[in-house]
Amino acid sequence: MKEGAHELSTYLRGFRKRWNVKTDDEQRFHEFRNRALQTVAAVLGPNLTLVASLSTQYLRIIGQPPNFYSNSLYSSLNLNVVWNALEEAKELGGFIFRLESLFHLPFLTKTLEQLAAGFREDIQASGMPIMLTSNHGVFLFYPKGAQLLDEHVVNADLEWMSDYPKALAAFEHALIQSADHDKQREMLDSLRVSLEEFLRQLLGNKKSLEKNQEPLLKWMDSHGTNVETRQMMGSLFHFYGDYQNEHVKHGDGWKPAEIDFILYLTATFVHLLAELGS
Repeated sequence: MKEGAHELSTYLRGFRKRWNVKTDDEQRFHEFRNRALQTVAAVLGPNLTLVASLSTQYLRIIGQPPNFYSNSLYSSLNLNVVWNALEEAKELGGFIFRLESLFHLPFLTKTLEQLAAGFREDIQASGMPIMLTSNHGVFLFYPKGAQLLDEHVVNADLEWMSDYPKALAAFEHALIQSADHDKQREMLDSLRVSLEEFLRQLLGNKKSLEKNQEPLLKWMDSHGTNVETRQMMGSLFHFYGDYQNEHVKHGDGWKPAEIDFILYLTATFVHLLAELGS
């Protein structure tokens, strides 16, 4: 399926370039919404029309009142309660929430994976700045930043951090907060908490982030890292703590341009340490 998505997105980019077609956020979302609805119909259509209880469960998940017909079976998908709820969502946030809620229904693992693969194709073909991650059977949508870093660092962290539940919870919370411009300071603080909890479990202590610098460097030495790598980590780690204390934890002097830098720096720390510890 990935190859098909790549071919489609390549074709669309080529066409738009030849004809100088510009697409804005609204147009990209419109295309993604249509493609995602087609994926839902193709993957879940038979289940939604044959299993009446899914409609009631879905309404409960998305916080909708009970529907008199929600337990009824329909031969046509466009009469189904779940389908109608998806079609009613006209804005990105609401639509993504209703797509993600589908993964909380009791479908087979194979079905959920097929649904996720389809949505990833739709995201790529539409050029949407979002990503769909999976971690031990949990599927979550997130805003997307730098593609290379997201694929090789952030997504990887969600897998490797699964053994560090407190750190994972804080990191996931930060990614959710990143979608809300009013919660950027809270996002930065969540990243600090994530790294602090990760180090506490990795090093087997309860020390604060700042007081774990020396134990961390000793741990890295015992795991065969080069002296230059430890020196870089020591400097970055020191200034990371100063930044968090001066501009986030005890103040608000952070800059919007620094948000992604701190996100990916935190993820890179964890990426390296999880690799060393595996």
